[in-house]
Amino acid sequence: MTIETTILDFQLSNTYEEYESHMNAKEQQKMFKEMGVKTFYIGKSLDDPQRATVIFQGPENVLYDIFMNPETKPIVEASGHIYVGTKITRWIS
Repeated sequence: MTIETTILDFQLSNTYEEYESHMNAKEQQKMFKEMGVKTFYIGKSLDDPQRATVIFQGPENVLYDIFMNPETKPIVEASGHIYVGTKITRWIS
């Protein structure tokens, strides 16, 4: 199985602290675990407190397919993640 590291860089509609709390919630982490995904880093920009970056690692295409599916947009945005303008970079090892 190919492992993919996915980096998302995006704007927030809420505070970074609210976003981080949502991402670290038990139910969110349970969902990631079920998908075989690990969250390696959640951080905010020093220059713009409304901008965040998350680094995930899991099976190839899992996060990308979820993020690109229009049906999951409300779930993504519920965290405070602004969908439009998100920069996605993907790496495999």
